[in-house]
Amino acid sequence: MTESIRTFIAIELTDALHRALADAQAQFQRDRAVRAVRWVAPDNIHITLKFLSDVRADQMPDVQRAVADAGAGVAPFTLTIGGAGAFPNTRRPNVVWIGARGQIEIAARLAQKIDDACAALGFAREERPFAPHLTLGRVKRDASPGERQQIGALIENARVGDLGELRVERVSVMQSELKPGGSIYTRLSVVDLKIHNS
Repeated sequence: MTESIRTFIAIELTDALHRALADAQAQFQRDRAVRAVRWVAPDNIHITLKFLSDVRADQMPDVQRAVADAGAGVAPFTLTIGGAGAFPNTRRPNVVWIGARGQIEIAARLAQKIDDACAALGFAREERPFAPHLTLGRVKRDASPGERQQIGALIENARVGDLGELRVERVSVMQSELKPGGSIYTRLSVVDLKIHNS
């Protein structure tokens, strides 16, 4: 039985952004309605480029090579982190997020190249278009319609301004271990973004 590793590919954040996200969470947590939200540990928040789910340990070198190839030819870029929203929308929120804007088209191209490279290895393609965001929390499945409504209103009224800029110069292949106290993420490898000079 080959060991499998729950894997995703992500843009990691700076310590300053982790602190700003913790402050944004604290702003939401003052309201009683958010008891129906499971908050992500601020240090675990990242921008997901691709979630692969379970990868066989013997496939990891191929995955890491594919991500390295995808990162080649994409120049470093800058995103501005800020503003709050919800998926699928604030009328029936399932995910509370902080947005990203700026050089989104470069981030989308990077995500597409990673998706293509992983598809060539047999991994399922992303079904949804890439929407860069940072998940602050997930609304609990058993949240009542009233609680969801309150959470949605809270997000719409939130005054989450710009939390900071993120200079994206590398991409990380990450392991996710599901533990009773929440997920534990471990960086497996890092790929520097660079344009090859021919």
